[in-house]
Amino acid sequence: FRRAARALGAGIAATATLVDLDVVVIGGGVAQAGAVLFDPLATALAEYAALPYVRGLPVRAALLGGDAGLVGAAAEARRTAGGG
Repeated sequence: FRRAARALGAGIAATATLVDLDVVVIGGGVAQAGAVLFDPLATALAEYAALPYVRGLPVRAALLGGDAGLVGAAAEARRTAGGG
């Protein structure tokens, strides 16, 4: 998980530098990894963050766990179909 955490940390740091993120939410099966992923991810994000506001960016596991992607896709489908 350490290599994946470093790659994810680099990607999050780059994205957060370009756009104004308040929080990063990791969903799906990846979120279920827990501290095995999130601890090295926090370290990697701190290393790759070039700007102070990126260093303190919170990274959280999605509350929906493995269903986060499915629920998000259904919500977007409903929204684009005019249902809300």
